[in-house]
Amino acid sequence: MKEAYGYLLIVVASLLWGTMGVLGKLAFEYGINPVTLTALRLLISSLTILVPILLSKKESFRIYKKDLSQFLVLGIFAIALQRIAYFYAVNLTTATIAAILFYMYPIFITIYCASMLKEKVTLPIVFAIILTFSGVALVVKIYEAASLSTSFVGIVFGMLSSVLFALYFLTVKKLRSHYANWTLMLYGDGIGAAVLAPVIASTFSEILSFSPQLWLIILTIAWFPSLLAYFIYSHALKHVESSKGSILSAIEPLSAAVFSATILRENFELLQVVGVILALTGVIVLFYKPKFKIR
Repeated sequence: MKEAYGYLLIVVASLLWGTMGVLGKLAFEYGINPVTLTALRLLISSLTILVPILLSKKESFRIYKKDLSQFLVLGIFAIALQRIAYFYAVNLTTATIAAILFYMYPIFITIYCASMLKEKVTLPIVFAIILTFSGVALVVKIYEAASLSTSFVGIVFGMLSSVLFALYFLTVKKLRSHYANWTLMLYGDGIGAAVLAPVIASTFSEILSFSPQLWLIILTIAWFPSLLAYFIYSHALKHVESSKGSILSAIEPLSAAVFSATILRENFELLQVVGVILALTGVIVLFYKPKFKIR
């Protein structure tokens, strides 16, 4: 029963993550730009998590001086810039394409481990990489030069968001042996918010004029596909194997595609659907390896 409960929680977390691109797309319709959206999202999430830490988890403030540089990398590059890149990908392409491009991060982790850590590259890994890249090529419509050139910048941002999340994964993997999730989230989002504080200051008058509908979307992004989904997933991993949980979390880009089709009316061509299947199959092959304990 506990295992079934864990799998149910992972499905819920993945569905919440799948709403991120759709919510971002809806926010952009009100005129907010990706950098301001990211700055506000990080400010709200860091202030929210600060409340329970001040009340009952003050030990979460403690970090070692030697780890400060890693926390800076986490907050500036792996969180703040990664979120900005992802929202730009959503804004310039579609929520589904952004989600598929983001979900390539296990490929970049594999490449890093093979080239820098000299880990063995097996035939299934090579097959998974070929499947994923082939699928992504179809999703971004590489077969249509006009479409590819129109969304090229968005595709670059999507790839960048994936690379930066691979950095997030590797950095958190190092820090998690010494710090709880509360500490990682507090300093990760807090540093990201501090770095982007000048953005909020420079656009403060514009932010004050945001409509209630836009504020509702911003708060939803900060609380649900961000904080709540992360905590649900972390709790779920106490009841299931991380490798199996990672496979199940592949629901995220699928849910993003469903939400995009139903809410944003984004249509996919047959070859793009084939691409989604190929890309996710490749990612699942990699996730099946126990070393990929995602998020």
